[in-house]
Amino acid sequence: MRKGFFAYSWDLLDEGIEAALANMVERCGCDAIALTSSYHSARVIRPRMPGPKVYTRPGPGVSFTPTPAYYADGAPLPIVDQEVARADVLVKSRAWCREHGVDYGLWTVGLHNSTLGTNDPTLCSRNCFGDTYTYNLCPSKPRVRAYLRGLIRDVCAQVHPDRILLETAGYLGLLHWVHHEKVGLPMSEAEEMLLFLCFCPDCLERARQMGLDGEAARAQAARLAEALSANERGALPPNIAIADMPALLVEFPELYDYVRMRAEITGTLVGQVRELANAEGAKLEVMPSAFGIPVARAWREGMTLRRLAQASDGLIPLGYYPDPNQVRAELRWTKMLGGDKPMSVGLTACHPIAASAGGLAANVDACAAEGAAGVYYYNYGMLNEERLDWVAQANRQVSG
Repeated sequence: MRKGFFAYSWDLLDEGIEAALANMVERCGCDAIALTSSYHSARVIRPRMPGPKVYTRPGPGVSFTPTPAYYADGAPLPIVDQEVARADVLVKSRAWCREHGVDYGLWTVGLHNSTLGTNDPTLCSRNCFGDTYTYNLCPSKPRVRAYLRGLIRDVCAQVHPDRILLETAGYLGLLHWVHHEKVGLPMSEAEEMLLFLCFCPDCLERARQMGLDGEAARAQAARLAEALSANERGALPPNIAIADMPALLVEFPELYDYVRMRAEITGTLVGQVRELANAEGAKLEVMPSAFGIPVARAWREGMTLRRLAQASDGLIPLGYYPDPNQVRAELRWTKMLGGDKPMSVGLTACHPIAASAGGLAANVDACAAEGAAGVYYYNYGMLNEERLDWVAQANRQVSG
């Protein structure tokens, strides 16, 4: 079983590429890495890093200089993190990993890009009221699909990783938790689901091509969302309120069919970028859900495990739970729907989920027991020295 870190390329630049990688391998016992090649904006507390302890990344960027020829059919060019790209962090890291037998993965954020979306809102998802989500490039749009194909082909051709770990290849919902986001009403899962759905012109055209009435689905979603907002139903226990969401899909087949359509949109896109990655010698693994657990909710992002298993080389469920039994349950669900598709697992070594060295080690043991091909700890630059030792202990335990 591979054991590695999710890591930010700018952290390797600040700490020193060789020093950081040696720390992961020699101190922590890792034999893999998932290094950011494309990432969104962030504000990160970095307790061990030289330079800023509170690091602000104002916008999305890629860690390499794009090759414009790969971005055809009207695709936008990626925004570049110039400092990281000029330092050639990705290629230098790959060379070190090859020399030391470390599996080299690139953690690639796909369609979560606020800068590209703000610069050109026609690339973005649009909800049932016509509101644009500038942080989400819509996967149904030909220019967006061309962008993701270009991004994967470009970074694989330049860097030649062993694998791509693809995050956000689907739809992102209402509660993105952007800076100063404010919600003054109780937001049920049913209302969130209705506002997850994209009704941009390209999604409506996809629906038409599949024989669906997308406009009827949009109108129904808007009526239901308005009713849920206007008429609060009180503080229902979660185990009761959660029944609302599947009930709406059964009551309104036009909504169910529209939800199902999105799985084919994302599935075909993942299949296309997998072919491009494979052509450059890289595997393409995909996170079914980027904005929440359990993985059974990935369908809200337009991602279904069965379709992704067909389209990709592997699945990456996020086991961000404090209890190893919860991790085990998540992986069993993934295997039940994903079949024998290889499964790597995202684990967090961060507070508050990781509360002790023993708890983290128990989660790693659960992954090994369920046949995971790898585990990746979130996140190298965010951990203090003590938590790095927890990772080392967990790796020794599972290796022993």
